[in-house]
Amino acid sequence: MTVPRVEMVVNGTRRDFDSHLPETLADALRRSPGLAVDLGCADGTCGACTVLLDGEATRSCLVFAVQCAGADVRVG
Repeated sequence: MTVPRVEMVVNGTRRDFDSHLPETLADALRRSPGLAVDLGCADGTCGACTVLLDGEATRSCLVFAVQCAGADVRVG
């Protein structure tokens, strides 16, 4: 079985991620070297995992990585 790839721009750099369904954006970013995304509650309550997704503040634990294909993501 081939794992789909998801492309997005993270902090100005194009990155490819393996899409392990149902992986969240937070988990995909945390697997990527050099990116630090905090996780607190994992249900969107605390906001620790907030990133900018196409310019909008988004809790990355609530979004699937595959939903972010082609997106611009900014990690603090």
